Amino acid sequence: MDTSLETVELDNDSRIVNTLFRNDKTDSKTHATPLKRMVAACSGALLTSLFTTPFDVVKTRLQSQSLFPASLTNTSCCSEVLLSTRNLRREFLCHLNLPRVSSNQASTLSCTVTGATTLTPSRQIAENLNGSLDGIIKIVRHEGITSLWRGLSPALVMSIPVTVIYFVGYDYLRDSLWANWKGKYSETYSPLIAGASARTIAVSVISPLELFRTRMQGPEGVNGLKEVMKGIQKMAKVNGISSLWRGLEPSLYRDVPFSAIYWTGYELTKRHLSNFMNENNIDNKFAVSFLSGATSGSIAAALTTPFDVAKTRRQVASDQMKRLRMHRVLKQIFREEGYKGLFRGGTLRITKVATSCAIMISTYEVLKMT
Repeated sequence: MDTSLETVELDNDSRIVNTLFRNDKTDSKTHATPLKRMVAACSGALLTSLFTTPFDVVKTRLQSQSLFPASLTNTSCCSEVLLSTRNLRREFLCHLNLPRVSSNQASTLSCTVTGATTLTPSRQIAENLNGSLDGIIKIVRHEGITSLWRGLSPALVMSIPVTVIYFVGYDYLRDSLWANWKGKYSETYSPLIAGASARTIAVSVISPLELFRTRMQGPEGVNGLKEVMKGIQKMAKVNGISSLWRGLEPSLYRDVPFSAIYWTGYELTKRHLSNFMNENNIDNKFAVSFLSGATSGSIAAALTTPFDVAKTRRQVASDQMKRLRMHRVLKQIFREEGYKGLFRGGTLRITKVATSCAIMISTYEVLKMT
């Protein structure tokens, strides 16, 4: 009797040891080291930038081209005295003709072109882009195929540190919330809070480089790095060093809601797909991450496109628009161009974001576990 009891106890002990051993192996595979996370994030950022920079270039052109209208009304010419239209720089003066006191004539307002000088960019600029495909064709035809990767260097310089901060930060914040928050909705709200918080930190750190990248990809970038640097130096000198963070507010408006929506959707989609595909297999893990990233990224991109349009306008526009708050920029775009203006470049953005999210998250998830 004693022998059988000892045998049962030994069997139970061996099961416990085996279970603990298996759990240790599982944990060692699922909990990647900080170094692995950083290497995975850097690799994903490199691949993503190479694939998606052309989408960004065309999107930036589409969103910014309506800033340079072909004609002006009397009222609009009095807002600013200097405006660039295509390759011609014109100065406008406003004349207010006041009638004599005894006269019943109405006062009149008129604009006069006081000077015009032709700009001579080092390369011809592709103009009047009508949609994504037309934009790609015209940019390649007029500026060369390498123009589609204009701004790649600052994109890489920017994306690597921001991706490390963002992805590694998200992982740790999410895991901490999951470990310490045992509430009913922890699985839903932990990714939302972690994503929004990690993005806020990352965007604040990287905002000046984002401004530089946007200008390199816009019409100003056609004249090369030197001209873009001159423009940024002048802006910092005239408006102060804080002007380099001018794009921070619209970036936060766009990126924080995007991240909250994206990570919530990603974790939810991933959880559902995992029920049908075993993630212990590396190919399945890649497929689940890729599909979850693309699906959630496209939804988040569609919902936040108006903020992206407004952000681009403020970064490449005249000083008058740059001084406007985000909600006023959105109102102005809607008033002048309607809903179409708010979603200009939306198809390209959704394509670019879905692609970048899919590549980035699948690369990150797989590499950090290998």
